[in-house]
Amino acid sequence: MTETRNSRPLSSAKSLLFRSGNLFQRGLKLSHLRMIVAMEETGQISLAADMLKTSQPAASRLLSEMETILEVRLCVRSPRGIEMTNAGRALARRARSMLIEIREAEREIEDIKHGGGTVFIGAVTAAAVDLVVPAIRSIQSINSLLEAHVAVGPSHLLIKDLLAGDHDFVIGRVPEDMNPRQFNIREIRSERIRLMVSTGHPLLDDNKPITLARLSRFEWILPPPGNLMRRTIEDAFISRHLPLPHSSLNSASLLVTLATLADTDSIAPMAEEVTSLLASGGLITELPFDGGIEIKPYSLITARGHRLSPSAQLVSDHILARIEKPSVQVGE
Repeated sequence: MTETRNSRPLSSAKSLLFRSGNLFQRGLKLSHLRMIVAMEETGQISLAADMLKTSQPAASRLLSEMETILEVRLCVRSPRGIEMTNAGRALARRARSMLIEIREAEREIEDIKHGGGTVFIGAVTAAAVDLVVPAIRSIQSINSLLEAHVAVGPSHLLIKDLLAGDHDFVIGRVPEDMNPRQFNIREIRSERIRLMVSTGHPLLDDNKPITLARLSRFEWILPPPGNLMRRTIEDAFISRHLPLPHSSLNSASLLVTLATLADTDSIAPMAEEVTSLLASGGLITELPFDGGIEIKPYSLITARGHRLSPSAQLVSDHILARIEKPSVQVGE
């Protein structure tokens, strides 16, 4: 039986052009997409209006237009603000992805026009020091026009920013309260913890073995409660039936930690990659403790469904190459 032209399956491009534009034909606009994302982010129409620098009546009108176009309620008003319906959350999720892709298209075209490139990376401290910085410096030795933006922080904040489209990729860990199916995850390696003290710390002059039981008698500088490194240290004490170390100063700031270590007999846990960089300065040194404390592995994480720009892909590939062959050079 001969198939007529009209019954042939559309190509993928034609399918996108003719079968996926119904909402736009019915009036859905970019301003609607921005509004639904802002509403989900803020939980209030007034705050969403402020975020988009428009009036509250204009924001309410955009919401009404969206609900008319989609023929469904997108949110429910309450005294505390708005609560998104399932349809509202679904639209906001898709709208966020579309807005990110539009922004990425603009960025990629600018990179092509100017011959350079930009990359936005989030990383935990150890990965930033050991992987991200060397990879970027190596690439920039060949392409000086590459512009890199590196944010260092705890994984839960980095992952939140990744989902918001603020990072191309993150080197960290997916928080336990997040669905890992939202991400592409390439595990890298675990993080060894070293214990740092001032160069005049009394334990350095003692020939006795340094055990956790002895370390529990000293003041510690620990990251805030809930931080993975802090939990790992506390678990090491708990597993040995020891009291938790006392920490009157809780900070994730490296500068605060270094300033406190220099003038006290406190003990501070740090990632091995960081300690090797800091100990060369002579103000602090590693405590010879061989308890073998490690944090669970960090990974290279991208948002599922998001395609990296050429510049971001280059940096990502180079970081992964360093894992397999640490001395790799661009162009080899």
